[in-house]
Amino acid sequence: MTVRMSTLTLALLLVAAPASANVPGADAGNCATSLIGTPLAIPEYSAATQKMLDEDIAIAAAALRIAPDREDSHIWYGRRLDYAGRICDSVDAFSAGIAKFPNSYKLYRFRARDLTRARRFEEALADYAKALELMGDTPDSFEPDGMPNPIGLTISTYRGNIVYYHAQTSFATGDYPTMVTGMAKSLELAADFARDDMRVPTAYWTYLAYRKMGEHAKARAAIDAIEPGLKLIENFTYYQAVQIMQGRLDPAAFRDSRDSTIKFAIAMERRFAGDEKGAKALLTEIVRENPQGHWPSEAELARPDRKRR
Repeated sequence: MTVRMSTLTLALLLVAAPASANVPGADAGNCATSLIGTPLAIPEYSAATQKMLDEDIAIAAAALRIAPDREDSHIWYGRRLDYAGRICDSVDAFSAGIAKFPNSYKLYRFRARDLTRARRFEEALADYAKALELMGDTPDSFEPDGMPNPIGLTISTYRGNIVYYHAQTSFATGDYPTMVTGMAKSLELAADFARDDMRVPTAYWTYLAYRKMGEHAKARAAIDAIEPGLKLIENFTYYQAVQIMQGRLDPAAFRDSRDSTIKFAIAMERRFAGDEKGAKALLTEIVRENPQGHWPSEAELARPDRKRR
């Protein structure tokens, strides 16, 4: 059974969030250049994976041509472009869908996620707020996975994702209080069977928000609440990252990792410990080794002292 917050409460959470300072380079970044000026590119996949991605896009494009008056046709065309790494094309696809379905909270939700990836943070936050407004009192529902987890079980809902990703995107603009509040709300919205899976990423981002605000005791409490031995469905790397933050796992054991979630946790621990040289080196490495960069690392490099206005 999913725990619900009132729509009014959640709407006030997002709409009342104060305006935030822009991160330098946000407008210029888009899908070609990171916030630190490095070039971005569509990832190169194996031949088999690329063939599958191209076929999925072709099928979605055909469905859109056949049924342009169906909301789902626009949603899946945009999502398939996203999975192929064509982020700005995906934004355009969702925008076309919104022009056709201006009251679609789903299209606003998905466009917001890709606007974040295109480093258009303020627009993304506005889209999440609009999505929640449009959703109103509509009963929540599970959001279909285009790339299912190993057991094929969907664990996230539309309302939960809107609130969670709004909170996560607020990291880019330095609105840390909204991060804390939003992460708590998204956890309350999680279905019972998915609660442990949601506890881990919400603790990760809550910890970072509190550390950025200098509230170290609250940060420690947020991650110490995550016990060892959790049985998760999909958030395994977040779990490892949290255990690094807790001191239960040695960062040296992940020296060869290319996982951005884990490496970002290590980089931020270096920053919090006063190792600026080591933090900047690892943050830069994360951005450079990913064809599409890593916007949290870029935000930390571009403006580490950013705060909401």
